[in-house]
Amino acid sequence: MSHFFHAKRWYWICQLVGWIGFWATQVQASVMLDRYQPATPLWLAGLAGLGLLLTHGYRALLLRFRVLAAPLGWQAGAAALGLVALSLLMQVASSLLTSSLSGKGWHWSGASVFAFGVVAIGRYLIVWVLAYHFFVVGERLARAEVRELRAEAARRQAELDLLRSQINPHFLFNALNSVRALTLTDPHRARTAVTQLADLLRYTLSYEQRQLIPLAEELAAVRDYLALEQTRFGPERLQVQCDVPEALLTWPVPPAALLTLVENAVKHGISNRPSGGVLHLVATRSSLAAEHLQLEVSQPGHLAPMVAPRPAGHVGGLGLLNTRQRLHSLYGDTASLTLQENPVGTVVARLGVPATPLS
Repeated sequence: MSHFFHAKRWYWICQLVGWIGFWATQVQASVMLDRYQPATPLWLAGLAGLGLLLTHGYRALLLRFRVLAAPLGWQAGAAALGLVALSLLMQVASSLLTSSLSGKGWHWSGASVFAFGVVAIGRYLIVWVLAYHFFVVGERLARAEVRELRAEAARRQAELDLLRSQINPHFLFNALNSVRALTLTDPHRARTAVTQLADLLRYTLSYEQRQLIPLAEELAAVRDYLALEQTRFGPERLQVQCDVPEALLTWPVPPAALLTLVENAVKHGISNRPSGGVLHLVATRSSLAAEHLQLEVSQPGHLAPMVAPRPAGHVGGLGLLNTRQRLHSLYGDTASLTLQENPVGTVVARLGVPATPLS
């Protein structure tokens, strides 16, 4: 409704400015051509007022018969007929107005004079007709684009919600396994693990409400998860080295993106090695083309052979696939997630996200 009143207000502003401009230019032209008479301003004011009424009536007919919703070809035909009709009506009205103001009565001035007058007034009316039709077509295209953008945003949001809902059970299952193993071996430490699990559960239940969170919040969840896994594997088998500059803690990241990389490293790397290993977590800022946050998670291990060909670095299971899809929905092609074995015996997951998502 507000859009309707906004468009209607601008329509009347353009109408008044246009016809007042018509009156002013015609008065100036009559002075320059030495045709100015005392009644000229009044005659031109009447003609401008009549033009405003006729063009408004023309617009009302277009809306009444839904011509503006027809294909462009039909609109072009309607515009041509409307221009001819408006020009004829304006010329007849001009003749009657001239006769009325002169007091001499109406008389036929000849076909050539009448046709010249129709063409002369048509020069002004064609500007109005074309401007109005182009404005309506442009506005219709703009509304269609807005509807398309809103539909795309809704589709993207639904996709993100679905992907996040698929991630939650995955983390909860692994976290519960960690606590279960601990209750059998060390009930005293299990109480601490329960607190850490509660914090992790609170995180996984709340992050679905946001598309981006500060890196500091994501790191807190990562530390809770690693603490749970260390209680299961032992601090000697699962060692953690974290290098995240304090200046990067406020960088916005998708919830559970880094957590997915860490969980993937523990599940497919550390847990498969009897001797365990060191999990390295490094965050850096990159500004080659635009500022990006680079998150790197590495651990000892080997990549499983690919069953089917995939792009370089695009390997991994459901968790990494979901994360890639979420990154694409949020950032398009400006974010990246790769998983490589380089050097041999070390698997490195690299996540790069820009400072801001797609608008």
